Amino acid sequence: MRRGFTFDAALCVSCKACSAACILENGLQPGTRTLFAWNDHALPLVGVINLSMACNHCTDPACASGCPALAYTVSTDGAVIHHPDRCMGCSYCTWRCPYDAPKINRTLGYIEKCHLCADRTTEGVEPACVTACPTGALKMTETEQFDGTMPAWFPDTGIKPSVFLKNAENHYTPLIIPADDVTVEGEITSTPGAEAGSSVRLKREWSLALFSVLVITVSVMLMVAALRGTALIETTSFRFIPFLLMAGAMAVSVAHLGVPRKSWRAILNIISSPLSREIAMVLLLAFVALLGWVRPGLIPPLITGFLALLTLISVDNVYFAADRSLSLKLHSGQAYFTGIYAATWFIEPTIIFIVFSMLAAISVVMRYRSAEADSLTRTLYYTRAMALPLVFMLIYPDSQVTDIAALVVFIAGLVADRLLFYCDFRPPNIKDTITEHFDKQYEEERDKQRQDAGIS
Repeated sequence: MRRGFTFDAALCVSCKACSAACILENGLQPGTRTLFAWNDHALPLVGVINLSMACNHCTDPACASGCPALAYTVSTDGAVIHHPDRCMGCSYCTWRCPYDAPKINRTLGYIEKCHLCADRTTEGVEPACVTACPTGALKMTETEQFDGTMPAWFPDTGIKPSVFLKNAENHYTPLIIPADDVTVEGEITSTPGAEAGSSVRLKREWSLALFSVLVITVSVMLMVAALRGTALIETTSFRFIPFLLMAGAMAVSVAHLGVPRKSWRAILNIISSPLSREIAMVLLLAFVALLGWVRPGLIPPLITGFLALLTLISVDNVYFAADRSLSLKLHSGQAYFTGIYAATWFIEPTIIFIVFSMLAAISVVMRYRSAEADSLTRTLYYTRAMALPLVFMLIYPDSQVTDIAALVVFIAGLVADRLLFYCDFRPPNIKDTITEHFDKQYEEERDKQRQDAGIS
């Protein structure tokens, strides 16, 4: 028998007793059980819906399969347990989970999440959140299979959440007093147009962007060397540059972790974790770069170039495993495309560079909505868009000065596109799906009222 939750939205009054009980019982940070308020200001066109949600203890938990440190286990009753003593604080599980269950504790550095009050349930006592609910909106359920029909706004990524939702589409729920403006971290209120800027992730995780730029730079150097069949840097005193850049990339990645001393756990889950495979490939590429410095010629350039290409693919797979949208896979800012495109600048024939420039231009045109986003994303988008034609304008005079200027503009465009990749990276998350569904429903109701009133 699997254990999970049944939630009845018609009975929830957003008293937050379940969230408080979770904090008091387990000593977890506020927001481990999130209270989503859908139309918490009781706008007249749509109903008020509240949702209490923590971990859904999925049958195929994406957090556990993607964790590079093997910090998750699944108990016999289906409870997905996180072990803080194994966690290195990479936050990758927060990308993988579409239900916003794992949350990083900024103070302690590691992930915290609902564990179904394992100590209580093994003794036959219901979870603290369930016993604290005064209306019976939240209940623990034991069944062989959770296959209930989910609302349209509930993200379905095939991981089979152990939860039943009732009356979550009811437009006639009780009128609720609007929530206070001050909310605990992890709790959200949803009103039309409340979507956060797409550059928030980039600002928060700039270290990941820097890490990927350094890895792409080294990969390009090694791929160009492979295509030329010679060492890229002939001068012995400068052969340490690829290894130096890789060392910098690894230092940045370790600094990104909440618990850096446990970074050695990053490669424990190579079989199922894209992040583990990425780190393993980065370590291998750094070792190859070191050998290229201390023992030049020991490894054939073609092998190093091939390893560099595989490293770029492993970097992309970390993001593609979390955001499987076609738009991201066609994004010209992905590491694989960026690396090959950069390499075409240094090799012949020129037609290859022209073809990749055209592909990049098509990708930029497809992402025209970025021009309507927040200021940072808009600036990056115009930088990427203007760099493409400007490079060809600077190349045309065929002088040393303009060629150098063209290279600078070309690199600036590539970096801007890579940063845009992070802005456009949006793994499925229930916060976004609730907000988008509510906004769409609200606009539909407004359009209906305009039509009924004869207003165009």
